[in-house]
Amino acid sequence: MKKFSFLMFVFIIGKILNCEIIFDFEENPEGWESVTDKQIVEVSQNYAFNGNKSLVVKINQKKEVWIKRTGDFDWADVKFLSFYIYLPEESKIPVNFICYIKDKEWNWFETSSFFLRRGEEKKITLDLTDESEIWKSKFHLLGWDGYVRQKIKEFGIKFFFPEEYTGLIYLDCFSILPEKENQFFLYNYRVNSSHIKQFEKFEISFDLPIVFQNPFDPEIIDIKGVFNSPSGEKIVIPAFFSQNYIRYIDENGEILFPYGKKEWKIRFTPIEIGKYRYEIQVNWKGDNFSVNAGDFEVIKGEKKGFIKWNKKDKKYLSFDNGDFFYPVGHSIRSSDDTREPYPYDFEVKKGEGTFSYDRYFPKMHENSENYTRIWMAPWWVGIEWNPSYSSTYEGLGKYNLENSWKLDYLLELANKNDIYLILTLINHGQFSINPDAEWWDNPYNILNGGFLLSPDEFFINEKAEKFFKNRLRYIVSRWAYSPNIVFWELWNEIDLTGYYDTEKVRNWHKRIVPYLKSIDPWKHLITTHYCRISSDPYIWIIPELETIVGNAYNSAVVSAIKNFYLQRKSFEKPIMINEFGVGKNKTTLENNLHAGIWASSLTPMFGTALFWWWPFIDNYNLYYHYKSLSNFLKNIDRIGKELQLSNAIVESSSIDKNQVDVIGIQNNIEGYFWVYDKKLFDTLIFKEKFEKIKGAKLNVKGLFPGKYKIEFWDTYKGEMVYSTTENLPGVMILPEFEKDIAIKIKK
Repeated sequence: MKKFSFLMFVFIIGKILNCEIIFDFEENPEGWESVTDKQIVEVSQNYAFNGNKSLVVKINQKKEVWIKRTGDFDWADVKFLSFYIYLPEESKIPVNFICYIKDKEWNWFETSSFFLRRGEEKKITLDLTDESEIWKSKFHLLGWDGYVRQKIKEFGIKFFFPEEYTGLIYLDCFSILPEKENQFFLYNYRVNSSHIKQFEKFEISFDLPIVFQNPFDPEIIDIKGVFNSPSGEKIVIPAFFSQNYIRYIDENGEILFPYGKKEWKIRFTPIEIGKYRYEIQVNWKGDNFSVNAGDFEVIKGEKKGFIKWNKKDKKYLSFDNGDFFYPVGHSIRSSDDTREPYPYDFEVKKGEGTFSYDRYFPKMHENSENYTRIWMAPWWVGIEWNPSYSSTYEGLGKYNLENSWKLDYLLELANKNDIYLILTLINHGQFSINPDAEWWDNPYNILNGGFLLSPDEFFINEKAEKFFKNRLRYIVSRWAYSPNIVFWELWNEIDLTGYYDTEKVRNWHKRIVPYLKSIDPWKHLITTHYCRISSDPYIWIIPELETIVGNAYNSAVVSAIKNFYLQRKSFEKPIMINEFGVGKNKTTLENNLHAGIWASSLTPMFGTALFWWWPFIDNYNLYYHYKSLSNFLKNIDRIGKELQLSNAIVESSSIDKNQVDVIGIQNNIEGYFWVYDKKLFDTLIFKEKFEKIKGAKLNVKGLFPGKYKIEFWDTYKGEMVYSTTENLPGVMILPEFEKDIAIKIKK
């Protein structure tokens, strides 16, 4: 057998002078291995194309042969990959082969088939550029681009013989040719429309020819859309890096498939009517330049705009167009919840992912709910976490594109169903050591390659703050366009984080809230949520936080809600309960739901308390409770009414003077009240049986004397039972009722 001569060696080196040899097999197989049996991969001194040795595959009676090299390869800036292959003359048959690549998610890309005759030597050159058409997706829909090449986990070759083969195949001199210096330009540029309705999304999409080591880091690449409104206001919003997905559901739950190539987007929601002009500004490698991108026309639409504090009455919310907004809804923190307030007599549906919201949101809309709460938790739509937790995470500073797509989908679905939401940015478990401890998986933790020794350092560490601000920048760039987001809720149950320190938490909010406001063109409202009923007044008082929100888990839920409000009233901020729900069985939990939403709606809080156990509501189709409440609340505009917690009392009842109570709101000329059986709705000792309540009398104080229209409402059917007219103030006799009754009084 011959070896290549020195002249041949010089000739080949001349041809690959600008290449980088990555495998030459001079010492060992360099990680190449066999996948199938009856084959051996080893170093040979025969047929070396560069140096003195090559890689040989020894095959024993196989029709299909497979070799691979696993590792972590960054070929983002590689233009071509080449290698040499030889099928000896001793072979009696030819061979076909393909090359393949697996990315970091093990998505498989393969070439078309190559043909090698017996005795043939061939150089194979593979085009790795974005424009390459040789790489075909197999079993997935992801597009071939530089970000696939940036993290290659496996490269291999599969050989196919027309019949069983025993013999050898030689390979050598695997080389890569780097790209030349990249030029920056935008291509595949497109917009969703040149005519946009007011308060609806204008979206720009484009590709870049450059693969960035971290496209989420604005110090590496900073792209912004700069929009000039018809009135001359300049609005700046960053571009964001994204990947499209297609979803699928089977017996194992939701599965997402990446679809197409990664791309850049800019999202913008116009507030003014008229012509907007815009440009795209780029900061790359210290150079700044801009592209004048054109203009688009904004026309009158049906949307009401973003939700803010009403300018005339800052205790309540309204849309940009001035319409009053009163939140009515329940929490849907994530797709499912495996915990149970009592041992459910049904099986909680798990793993449905975004498909569960296809059921939740329309049911909410049909029953006049308009509000919910969603967490950006690691196990739902969080974007920054430990890669050992899931392959879709990449650690600090790099964001989960799959979860980002899920949140895109939820916001679009919320828009279709008129659902507005609180987006909770950090759940307490991420920085908790007990309860719900997730600190041990947190990428900030030094044990996971981070730099924090304990969770409380997050609030004082400058490096941690920089990472979090970059995350906020991505959140704003991707989702701030949405009017369906009412609040950025920085934390859920922040008082449950490890080694909680008031001073650290207070100062962190005083820094973070102004920063978030400064980068959000639409100035979404900002709050932070507490668990314990008395935590933490020193944080409540800071002007940076716009509301006081927390929990009211209690069997005596009416009293808990009333006390929650009274304890916070003196701070003169809007108040709302973001979690409640207690019950030892179906009946008591449903009673807790019913009482919680009616009691909270008839206090001077800015929205209905959010019941926690959404799988319970969904399984038993209890959405009708919200329909009934909404029917009662319809057309009650609280703006400027100075409705206060009423001191009305129930004076008598034929059953027990302590059995019936009332909660309500009123001013001097109108009032809204809920009269209820305490033994059903506000007790630690629940009685299964209930009786009709007769002879109850309601005394409403503080009304101006005069004639009043009074309506009595069935709280389960959401219907007015009857109305009457009486002179008040004075004692009114309530009609006979079961469980509860609601009353409207207006002069």
